[in-house]
Amino acid sequence: MPGIVPLLKLIRIHNCILAGVGVWMGWYLAGDAIFTTRIYLSSIAAALVCGAGNAVNDFIDIKIDLVNHPSRPLPAGEIPSYVAILIGIVFNSVAVIMALFVNWKVLTVVIFAIVLLFLYNTILKRLPLWGNISVSLLGGLTFITGALVFDDNRLFILPGPAVPAVFAFLFHFGRELVKDIEDFQGDNQAKYRTLPSIIPRWSIHLIISFLFLALIALTAFPIIYHWYNPAFNYIVIFLVDLPLLALIIYLFVNGRPGRYKVTSNLLKVLMLVGLIAFYLGKNGSP
Repeated sequence: MPGIVPLLKLIRIHNCILAGVGVWMGWYLAGDAIFTTRIYLSSIAAALVCGAGNAVNDFIDIKIDLVNHPSRPLPAGEIPSYVAILIGIVFNSVAVIMALFVNWKVLTVVIFAIVLLFLYNTILKRLPLWGNISVSLLGGLTFITGALVFDDNRLFILPGPAVPAVFAFLFHFGRELVKDIEDFQGDNQAKYRTLPSIIPRWSIHLIISFLFLALIALTAFPIIYHWYNPAFNYIVIFLVDLPLLALIIYLFVNGRPGRYKVTSNLLKVLMLVGLIAFYLGKNGSP
């Protein structure tokens, strides 16, 4: 029986937590809806779908990860490969059952996410941009799901869950391209046609820079229109926007191969900082 630590590494528990928190944040930013069990169910369902997708992804990519990520549980031999499939089936099934107790809108999103992750793991990640777009879409969808727990009309109110959803889409898109470059060697051996296999690396740097600069520009709108309290402004400017600018420069001036892994990890930290900014920035927040 595999230990708990390899299992947590397999599902990438930090990603699962971020997915669950994203759903909760979507509800939190949607307004003053009453906190009920449905929020817990929706958040846990999102975390389970994320974990299932990660486990199945590692199962399919065992040979590739021998090159790209040899320390992951499956290529390292810490977990039998069938456990990943078992986790995928159980986690997705439990997520659907939980969504059934919320409402049909959340159930639809959960099923859509499961199908999209399956397509990503089997087809889309082998194609340039399509895999990146699908992961980015799922990253933004967590916030939308939180709003759907009670009232989908809240989606169209600004500021609301649509704001972090758009930010998350751009953020994930940029990070996914960084990861494509990081994983190029193994992906290329497997004949995956990711973006680094068809255009020069400097071109991808420009696309990443454009996405992050667009994100930074969009963060000006909440600040200019005073959508959130000053805590949001300070956190976003000094702890998100400026570090993003620094990472853009870092990608261009640092010639070491390891810069992509460093950038990917730092971007994950900035995701958490962004969530904190929204939490503390909402008017009337604790």
